[in-house]
This record gives sequence, C-alpha cells and structure tokens, in this order.
Amino acid sequence: MSVIFFACVVRVRDGLPLSASTDFYHTQDFLEWRRRLKSLALRLAQYPGRGSAEGCDFSIHFSSFGDVACMAICSCQCPAAMAFCFLETLWWEFTASYDTTCIGLAS
Repeated sequence: MSVIFFACVVRVRDGLPLSASTDFYHTQDFLEWRRRLKSLALRLAQYPGRGSAEGCDFSIHFSSFGDVACMAICSCQCPAAMAFCFLETLWWEFTASYDTTCIGLAS
C-alpha cells in the first residue's frame, strides 16, 4: 500500500518548520525517521533541489524550490514519482498562501 505518513514544509536556509504536524503514527522506527528528517531539514541548503533517503520500512523525499522545501516520510512501497507529485502540489498550495516576506520573517 502506498502511504505518505508525514509531510512538512520548512524554510530552506535554517530548517524552520513552517507547517503544523498531523502525524499519528508513532512506532519507534517512524520516530527515528522523523529525527532523520529534522536533521536533514537543517542541512537542506547543501543539497540539490530534490532527493530521497530510503530504508527498509520508510523513505524520506524532499523537494525544495527557492526559500521553501516540502518533505515527506513515506512507506517504501510509495513510488517516488507519487511522493514528488504530492510534494510539488503541497509547495504550490503553500506558496500561494504565503509570500516570501512572510516566509523570511517567520520565527
């Protein structure tokens, strides 16, 4: 089954979360992948605009455009193309609601 367990929007320059969390999946493995995602969010400026990290049970996918990056933790059965399509849609929705000034001033 293709599942996206967690998604977030972060500011690229410092990894500041710009969205609320809606995750309800709390296994030990999942919590470890959340820690990895947070660590990756702090270093997004060092990476290309798109990437993935895969493990046995979960995958992290990220896509960044300009000042904003969208990140997701998915099941390993979730196709990367589907995850990136979701992340792009999330980015469009977020940037349509918030301008770069708001994003830059968020604390």
